[in-house]
Amino acid sequence: MKKGVIVALVVLIALMVGIFLFNANVEVEYVPEVEIEEADMRKTMVALYFQNAETRELQKETRLIDSKELLLDPYEELLKMLVNGPESDFLAKTIPEGTRILGVELVGDVLQVNVSKEFVENRPQDENEQRNCVNSIVNTLTELNEVSAVKFLIEGQEAEGFQEPFHKM
Repeated sequence: MKKGVIVALVVLIALMVGIFLFNANVEVEYVPEVEIEEADMRKTMVALYFQNAETRELQKETRLIDSKELLLDPYEELLKMLVNGPESDFLAKTIPEGTRILGVELVGDVLQVNVSKEFVENRPQDENEQRNCVNSIVNTLTELNEVSAVKFLIEGQEAEGFQEPFHKM
C-alpha cells in the first residue's frame, strides 16, 4: 500500500514537472488590437498644477503630450501650458491675465523664470490665490528632475517678495 502511494506521488510530481517545463518553453505572441503609430509612442505625461474652481486648492492636471514638444525648451513649454490654462472645467487658471514669459534659465538646480510686470500688477487680491499662482508654477516646474526651486524675476529684476527661490509646497 505504501509503495503504491509513493509511486503515485512520484508519477504525479513527474507529471507536474513535465507540464511546467513544457509550458515554460511556450512563447506567446501578443497582437495589439490597434496598430500603435509612431506619434503615440512619443507621448509622455506631464503634470500641471491649477486651482480647483470650487475648493480653491491646487490640484494636479496630468496631460499626455507629444514629447517632441518638450525637446527644444521644456520649461517654456510647461509655462505656456500654465498660461493657457487647464483643460478640465473643474480647474481654474492661476496665472494672472496678460502675463508673458520673458525667459527662463537654469542656474544650477534653480530655474529663473522672468515674467512680465502683469504677473504682479494683475495678480489676485486674495492671499491664497496669490500663493496658488506662485505654487502652480513652482510645483509644475519642480516635477522635472533637474529643477529643485524656482526664482522669479519681474521684467528681468528682483522684486519685493520674490528675492528668494521658491521650493515645492
